[in-house]
Amino acid sequence: MPAAPPSFSPLPAADGTRGLACLIVLIVHSTSFHWPRMSPMLSGGGKYGVWLFFVLSAFLLTLRLQQRGFSAVSLLDYALGRILRILPLFTLACLLYYWAGVGIQNTDQLHAALTFEQGFIHLWTIPVEFKFYLLLPPLAWAGLCLKRRLGNAAVLLAGIALLVLQQSIWPYWQTPENSTDTRWYLPSFLFGILAALLLPYLRSLPRTRLATPFALFTLLVLLLALPGSRLWLFNTPLSGELLDKHLYLGLMWACFTGLLLEGHGLVGRLLCSRPLAFLGIVSYSTYLFHWLILTTLAGHWPGHMATFLIGIFLSIVVGAAGHYLAERPLENLRKRLMAQIRKPRYLRQ
Repeated sequence: MPAAPPSFSPLPAADGTRGLACLIVLIVHSTSFHWPRMSPMLSGGGKYGVWLFFVLSAFLLTLRLQQRGFSAVSLLDYALGRILRILPLFTLACLLYYWAGVGIQNTDQLHAALTFEQGFIHLWTIPVEFKFYLLLPPLAWAGLCLKRRLGNAAVLLAGIALLVLQQSIWPYWQTPENSTDTRWYLPSFLFGILAALLLPYLRSLPRTRLATPFALFTLLVLLLALPGSRLWLFNTPLSGELLDKHLYLGLMWACFTGLLLEGHGLVGRLLCSRPLAFLGIVSYSTYLFHWLILTTLAGHWPGHMATFLIGIFLSIVVGAAGHYLAERPLENLRKRLMAQIRKPRYLRQ
């Protein structure tokens, strides 16, 4: 299939939205580590950021595939990019947590983590997303074909049918906690793909007026859904019911992404700010290593606001180091390899 016309508008809030997802995880985890009594009240709150990561990743990668096409070279570039970005640092993180005795306690667990058989602490999300990378190109290709032949309505109906089928087989309320099986979390990724395919339609909406109200509505829903909020407002017993609500939260984050990723409204401009954009750029390494930093500080100096803030700051610093020392060189390696592959055969020697 030929590539879609490369007329995609820039997405200035993309890095900031990724930064927002990372910040949610940092704040919830740091709060739970420093003040353990708060943990039941925030149960599932960290996954707000995870579902946003899933939606945003599917959204951006679908747009990239639309722009670059589905040729063998483009798909090789896609695969090489995912492998080099994810696996080296994930392997390093697993080895580090094993060495520190945090989360991964023995060689059997280390093997299970590295082979994606089992998830430990927060690292369970990486196998989920990486395995979805195999499904994304055919789903994006099929969605784009359907859109070109039958239009947006057909894409939406096909997406709904696929979600109904997925839920009939793997209903969200049966999702095992922190499972590494991608099948359970397909709705979050599918919502991201649909948002990308329907982006031209979303651009026809009055997003300047809709973006900030919807962002505030999202914030309100997220706050009210926390177990602690429900206990305070409705005297609902604390529970982990929020842990498997990726179906609803994924849909909400997909709408959020489609409305705000181009920087519309006050919240959209906030997502374009340099601090959030920088956090988004270094978010992968920050996410991988923050658990060790936060638990170490909380273990020595629990319940102190200073160490709470220092832990978040150090997590971002380590994330920046991982980005500039590993992620960026690996990305440059991908570009060099692909430049060699794209060269005419007679120029490769």
